[in-house]
Amino acid sequence: MRETPPKIAVGSFTVAFLTDGLWRNDGGCMFGVVPRELWKREHPPDEQNRIRLNLTCPLIIKGTDAILVDTGIGNRLSSVERKIFDHADGWLPDHLRALGMEPGDITHLIVSHLHFDHCGGIVRRRDSGVLESAFPKARIFVQQGELEIANNPRNERLRAAYKAAQEIVATVKDQFEAIDGDTEIVPGVMAVRTGGHTADHQIAIVRDGADRFIHLADIVPTRSHMRGPWNQAYDLDALRSMEEKARYLEMASDNKWWLSFAHDDSVFAARVKKEHGRFGVTDAVAISETLSA
Repeated sequence: MRETPPKIAVGSFTVAFLTDGLWRNDGGCMFGVVPRELWKREHPPDEQNRIRLNLTCPLIIKGTDAILVDTGIGNRLSSVERKIFDHADGWLPDHLRALGMEPGDITHLIVSHLHFDHCGGIVRRRDSGVLESAFPKARIFVQQGELEIANNPRNERLRAAYKAAQEIVATVKDQFEAIDGDTEIVPGVMAVRTGGHTADHQIAIVRDGADRFIHLADIVPTRSHMRGPWNQAYDLDALRSMEEKARYLEMASDNKWWLSFAHDDSVFAARVKKEHGRFGVTDAVAISETLSA
């Protein structure tokens, strides 16, 4: 059994930081126009120019509600894809068991967007090769526009970005609930559309009184992306990502809110501080070596 995932309290909510494991992706894709000489200082690349990343999946718990945000890659990759991305079967089932939970305990699932590293774990591949729902009792919430693009990508770039989504959506289509804009999933938990990374990218916000927790998904995937112009090459609208990033980081800094990172390989979450015009982190919830081993 893996180490129990770390937790924080957000008012009457508990947020546990699960991970679907570590993986590798091209550093240039993760940092776009940022020169390699700059990003490699914090994210040293391997011989294939890949950097180590995490697949953070916050689990929001209150009473009988268990809301998972994103699902990582899962175990559906082909042998070739596993070698490319250095990712095997995924760790979510193990981390749920470490919390004393099973996949059937998840009641809601907020999917930030339908790229394979955020929605792949919605399904599990049996030994026979057949795909099945990984969270059979969960209501799955995604923006309507995201579903429409995934089902009917309009160009080659979108077809490549959403090539896994059609298979995943088809497997669990009865569990999906398309939403249009900002939506309260359960009292105190919101899915908020930001755009930027994809046209209908959404984030998750937990609020209880003055306390807040925000998972910005691919708006701020690592601590390095807290810098204004540091954006992914994958962003469809980099300016929108920058605007949303700046807005939420300012609010998080001013109000001492918690923020989690979708792909940082060292830190699950932290509070945000601003010093000398630059954003940094404090009270970091670290990813331990035993948790990721």
